[in-house]
Formats: sequence, structure tokens, C-alpha cells
Amino acid sequence: MAAAGTYYIDTINFADANEVFLDEALTTCAPNGFYQMGGATAREQVDCVNGVGGRLLDAEACPSCTPPAVDPPIAANTSYKVTDVVTSAVAFVAITNTYQPTQKITTNLSTNCWLINNGSTDTITATITGPCNPQFVEQPLYFLLNPCPNSVPPSSEYTFTYIVDPSNNKPPANGRYLDTTTGQFYTSANTTNPIGSAIPLSGSNNLYNSVVNENLTLVGSFPTDPVNLGCPPPPEVFCYWNATPCSGGAQVIIKTPQNVFNNIAQGTSSVKVSGTCYTINDISLCTSDVVANIGLYDGTIYGSCQGDNPCIPAVVATPSFDVVETTSGATNRVTKRNGFSQNDNIVITGLAGCWKLVSPSTVATSNTIQDFCPAVSSCTTYVFTGTGYYTTCSAGAGGTQSYLNLSSGITQTVCAITGSVAAGNISSQGGGCNSDIPITPQYNYYNVELCSGGGATIVRVPVGTTLTTNQSVKINNGSTCYKYVSGSGLTTTQDATNITSGCDVCDPPATCFSYAIEYSPGTTVCLTGGQGVVFGDTNNFLTATQLFASQAGCTTSQPADSGVYTFTSASIRTSRYWNGSTLGAAQTCSSTPQNVTATITAIDTTGLTGGVAGTNYNLSGDIISSFISGPAPLDTNPGAFNTSVLVTQGFTGTGINISYAPTDINSDQNVTMTITGTIAQDVSSFIYAVKQCGTFTFWNISSDNVLNLNNTIQFRTNTGQIYCGTTQQQQPSSVSSQGDYISAVSSSANACSSPQCF
Repeated sequence: MAAAGTYYIDTINFADANEVFLDEALTTCAPNGFYQMGGATAREQVDCVNGVGGRLLDAEACPSCTPPAVDPPIAANTSYKVTDVVTSAVAFVAITNTYQPTQKITTNLSTNCWLINNGSTDTITATITGPCNPQFVEQPLYFLLNPCPNSVPPSSEYTFTYIVDPSNNKPPANGRYLDTTTGQFYTSANTTNPIGSAIPLSGSNNLYNSVVNENLTLVGSFPTDPVNLGCPPPPEVFCYWNATPCSGGAQVIIKTPQNVFNNIAQGTSSVKVSGTCYTINDISLCTSDVVANIGLYDGTIYGSCQGDNPCIPAVVATPSFDVVETTSGATNRVTKRNGFSQNDNIVITGLAGCWKLVSPSTVATSNTIQDFCPAVSSCTTYVFTGTGYYTTCSAGAGGTQSYLNLSSGITQTVCAITGSVAAGNISSQGGGCNSDIPITPQYNYYNVELCSGGGATIVRVPVGTTLTTNQSVKINNGSTCYKYVSGSGLTTTQDATNITSGCDVCDPPATCFSYAIEYSPGTTVCLTGGQGVVFGDTNNFLTATQLFASQAGCTTSQPADSGVYTFTSASIRTSRYWNGSTLGAAQTCSSTPQNVTATITAIDTTGLTGGVAGTNYNLSGDIISSFISGPAPLDTNPGAFNTSVLVTQGFTGTGINISYAPTDINSDQNVTMTITGTIAQDVSSFIYAVKQCGTFTFWNISSDNVLNLNNTIQFRTNTGQIYCGTTQQQQPSSVSSQGDYISAVSSSANACSSPQCF
């Protein structure tokens, strides 16, 4: 017999229900069996297994069934139970025939969609406002990308990207993408307005045969910084050429832009690199890679080194001569004329006086040569040391006399008409002359004394150079320093050389001492640093108050670099911090045995016979302040230091030996280097007696070659002075040389007034 109970259906009427449920939420199906709701028909529920499934079959007549007791009438539904599809909140809305269970609606409760569950008699809290339109869920779009041709490695394959600007769901117009695994660049296929596709296109050609590339990144960032747009520019290609200097030498590689390749004729064209001309031999290669080269050409391609369109300009003809008036010293220029040569005295059309052709010029002028200067009367050289009158050689006999005032003590040699001189303190040097240009230079004379005081003497400097208060000099390139005292009215042949700003610069004070140290930048003491030499104001690093970068820095107050300086003595390392102006306190770093250092502090050359440093030999390699370091005992025998004696050309060294003492040290020590041997001047093949221009002084001058007699030459004395003179006679080979031949000036014995000599 059927039993009455409370069940739930998914429609209002049992006749059209789809399923019977045990719960109001319609989640658990009622057990399989027959169900009846009034009337004489029943419907069978089948397929309900474990509360899931269930469906009602069509109604069947049930005449043999005894109707159950009549249930009280079911209250009519007045509302729908609804659920917020977003928040799952439950509410009740007024029922209407327009909407049925399982439909989604909108209500006046919120803007969300609500699902109608079933009819209900619950209290109504809201009303239906309309159907719920489905919410559009934007699907990602995929955009086609073109491969950039300038990538490495290059690719012709297209691909797709989903990396887009979230504000418009598009990539930036002409945006640049990078495949981080291959280095290939891509850009949007439609650079102006990229159009996307819901799914990547596909096809048989390579335009659409790629899938979405998961390794892409946008070069830049959204929303305002795409940074790089379009394909990257291709790397610049340069061509590299094998070339040879026009002047000769080893082959080099030079660099040009690729776009001038067709303008270069291999084996003929020439280019400049850093001012030097090169012939291009052949091409090496053109590439965007970096190739070792000497530089980029200057932008011009020449036809050849010389010839048509030359890289090396042709020598410009000298259309003129610079000239000087033989009496006044005025200068000018005159057009070159056949038959007239350098050092000739000529008359210039339209200009007064006699002019000497001094040197060729490339500057054009309208002045022209009229003729040679007329012959002058017999003339003699005179030396003025006071005041007086004389007639210049060019003025001729009976010409206007000139007045010379040399009361200041300056000496001047002049060329005057023989016998025309009238005054005191004038002496004849003898010898003919034909020029009014002074034969010997003019000098200013000064009183000087030793920087240490006393030892007064006189020096001279050429006119145009002056000595002033506080300046110091050396005499004839010697080693002793003198200081300015005053001008002098007396004369001398001692030349002032090595002019400096003061005695402290000329002769640095002896209070500058060198230290072999380790150096480390910063302020941390006792760090191991690079080895070097620094200078201080005492002979003990621990008591020094100032550090200087060099020995010269001791006098110029050039401080050493700031940092920590470490000095090792007696196997104990001590560090001090120097801030550029003040030395900090000493700090002992270690008392354990350390390396010892041998420093060259003195050089003994007393055993080097005939050797004059800077004149006939020089030292290279390890010299003063050079040092070596190593574990004790340290061996300083030859080989530890690498000092060499370089003998000057024209001299020969014999028996040269270098030794160091002490040779075996166990603590930091100063070392004396001793040089012994003999340096002698090479014996020349020829010795000539040469008369110095403008004087009666004779010199024995050596030459490797035969010299013509009665020619004017330039020579250098053994003391370094350079003069002109005329060759008189050849001397025996046993005569000691007083100087060396430099060059020929003229085949004439009367060329002492040449610019080479004056």
C-alpha cells in the first residue's frame, strides 16, 4: 500500500514533472518506484542510483490502487527561489509566468545574474527585472609577426604572438618582438593597425605554418614604452683592405665603409689614415664583425701615391726668394729669376738698397730682380766694443757713415769700408767681407753666482733672450747651478744653458729621499699592494711628513697619490695612510719574515775612464731608485739588475763592467752600482784645420770623409758648440780632434754669412 510523504518536483504540476527529489534544492533523486499526486494515475521513477539520476515515466492508470488519504491542499507558489550566479546568495522573487525554473534573470537585488531554482511559498523579497543576457568573455587574439631580415641568425619563418597591450588587446603598431632562445627579431605584420585572429591561421606556405611562439618578449613595456619599434637596423658593414705605406714598410690593414667599395682600384688607389698615405693592395673582407686595423681612411680616395690625383702632394715650385737688406736688415720677398741663386746680393726693381737672397719661398710676389748689386770697395771685418763711426761696405767709398753705440758692453762685428772706422774700442779682425750682416751673433751678458753663494762669474745669452731675478742657469750644459745677480758690462764666451725658474728647480734639495714601497688605494692599512717608489722629506719612511710623486715633485710640491704606503725594513712591514697632505701614524703589519728589498741609491763611475754621462754614454734599464725584492738572502750579483751602458755613436767602450754591492743581503738595504772600463772617441780617418767664421780661431775637426779645402762647413766642438768655418789644410792623423764635421755649407770660403751659420 502506498505511503504518503513529502517529495519535491522540478515543475509546478506533477503531470509534466521530469523527476522526483527528496530535497528542496533538487539535488537528491527519490528512490525508484511509483509516485502519485491525487487522481487515479501514477508515474514510475526509474534510474535513481545512490541519489543520482532518476526520471519519471509516463502516467499509468491505477484502478487497483486504493487512493491514499487525501492530503491537505498544497499552498500555491507565490515566489521563485533564486541563486546569485556570482556570489551564490539565495533570495526570493515574485513569481511570473514569463520565466521558468533553470532560466537566468536579472533582479532589483543586484546587477548580477540570478538562476531560478524552483517555485516557493517563501516571502517575496524582490522582483524580476528581465532576462539575463550572457556575459561576453573576451577571447585572446593572436597576431601575425614578420621575421626581421637583420637578425642573427636570420629567419624567413612567420610566427604568432599573444603578447598585447591589455588596454586595447593589440600589440603596439610596428612593435618589435625578440625570440629569447634564437635572437630572431619580429615585427607586427600590419604595422599601422594590427588585426588579430581568434586562433592562429594555418596553411601550406610559410606565412601561416607557425604556431604561437612561447619564447617571445616585447622589446619595451606597456603602456607607454614600446621603446624599440620596427626591425633593428642592420649592423654597419666595413671593408678591410691590405695596404702598404707609400713611403715603404710592412703591410697593414685599413678600414673603409662598404659603400665606397666600387670606388677603389685595387693595386692603384691610395688613401690616408692618420695623415699617412697607403697604397691599397687588395681586399681582405667586408664584414660587420670587428677586425683589427690601424684606422678608418680620411674620406678621400686618391688615384695613386704620386702622379695623377696623388695622395702625397707634389712638391710646389719655389716662385720666390725671401730677402734681407744688407744694411738695414729689412726683409721682403722677390720673384725668382734664372741666373740668380741663394746668398746672391741683388737689386730689386723699385726698392732702394742691396738685398741678399736668403731662402726659397712658395709665396708669390710682384717684386722682381733688377740685377746684381754693384761691386763695393774693399771691406774689412771690425769688432765694436764701444762707440764709433764706420762706412758700410754697401755704401761704398765716400758713402754716408753709420754710428754705433755699444756702451752697454755688447760686442758686434761689422763689415766696413777698409779704413773708414773712426772711434775708440774698435779692433780689426782682418779678412775681407762683402756683407753688412753681422758675422757673429750678438749677446747680452749677465753676472751670476753659485746657488750656494760665491763663485761669481759672467755668462751670455743671445740677443732676444734675457735673464731675470730668481732665474738659474748652468754653464755650457754643465752640472753646477748658478743664480742671476745683475746685468754685466763685460763679455765672455760662457753660454748660459738650462735656464730654469730658480735654484730649487735647477738643483733639487737633498732632503728628497726615495722609498721602495707597496701601494694600495683606499684607507685600509696593511693591505698587500703594487710595488713602486715614492719620495719623502726625510731619510726614514717612519719619520717622513710629506710624500711626493717624483724627485722633481719634491721641488714642485707635487704630492703622491692618496692611499696606503707600506715600507718593509728588517723584515718588518709598516703601513702609513697618506691623504694627499698629511701622513698618518705608522702601523706595524707583521713581524714575521718578509721579502727583502735591494734599492740602487748610488752609482760610482770613478773607474769608467773617459766616460762622460750624457755625452759619450748613457745608462738604460735599472738606475737610481730601481729595486728588486725577494726572500732573504737576496743576491744582487749581475743579472739581478738589468743596467746597460749605451755608448754614444762615434765612441767605443772597452772592458765595460757593472757590479753591485753588497751582493748578499738579509734585510732591506741600499745598493751601490759600480761601472768600470774605458770609453774613447773613435779615430777618424781625416783631421782638418778649420778657421772659425768671423774669428782667427782654428779648430782641428775630424771627418769620416775627405773634405775640399777652402770650403765653408758647419762643425760641432767637443764641448757641444756649433760653428761655421773654412777648411784650411789636412792635419796629420796624430793630431787630437777638437770637434766633428756636421755638414757642408758652401764650396766658397766666403759663405760665413749663410743662414746656416748666422
